[in-house]
Amino acid sequence: MRNLLVFALAIVFAICGAYFYTNSSNNEKKRELITTLTPLACDLNIQECEYIFKNKKVLVNLNPKPIITLNELDLNITNLGDFKKLNARVYGLNMYMGDIVPQFKKINNTYHAKLVLSSCTLDTMRFRIELFDDETPLDFYFDFDVKR
Repeated sequence: MRNLLVFALAIVFAICGAYFYTNSSNNEKKRELITTLTPLACDLNIQECEYIFKNKKVLVNLNPKPIITLNELDLNITNLGDFKKLNARVYGLNMYMGDIVPQFKKINNTYHAKLVLSSCTLDTMRFRIELFDDETPLDFYFDFDVKR
């Protein structure tokens, strides 16, 4: 029943998805949606990906693979650094369906979070995970695709 409800809500968001996003907190920020998906340097559907942040190699992993919507995912980020209130905004780049805001727990040198992605009517949905320390952007994000 829960999956059916989540699916129905995801469809509503997909149908009603706006072309621009207005961020809450009275700071009006618009996200323009992309129309062309360029190839990604690394595919989180296949492997763990490595990114450079503050001159360090940061490893990102999403499981299970391949990534699918409406399924609980484990997000692991290793070697990012120390942050008091690490959180993220997960949102679509080619269709806006709302923000997912996972919270992280740090164990050793790895941040762990669980999230569920909204379903979409597009054949390929590109998502972005943008990281924050409380409300302060880290200027670190990564993108991944989910195929329908």
